[in-house]
Amino acid sequence: MKFTLPSKFGNQSQTCALGFSHRSKLEAAVCQTLMLRVKAGEIKSIQHEDHIYLTDARIGYVPDFRCEAINGESFWVEAKGYEAPVWPLKKKLWRFYGPGLLEIWGGTHSNPRLIETVIPKKGDQ
Repeated sequence: MKFTLPSKFGNQSQTCALGFSHRSKLEAAVCQTLMLRVKAGEIKSIQHEDHIYLTDARIGYVPDFRCEAINGESFWVEAKGYEAPVWPLKKKLWRFYGPGLLEIWGGTHSNPRLIETVIPKKGDQ
């Protein structure tokens, strides 16, 4: 018998059509959208839950996906259905210390949409 704790944000874990387990229905829908971008030739590969450290203080952040574009550059993707209290801080830190572009997807699992793209300043403050 498997025991799981309820989600503190009320989301339901979901398995996408590719068989990957996700923390929410929206995240599963974004994964499927990214896979369509792979099939279209826009993205080479997708990695789930990449671990990133922002600042020299090693403040951790785990974006939902890391993608490699066909030009070889990496970008990250976050599915945001509910914004936890720490999210505005993490997004602000990404603007200054992020390793590359961050796509933020919102909407619903039946209609995911790109709501924001965060481009880090990379030193030109």
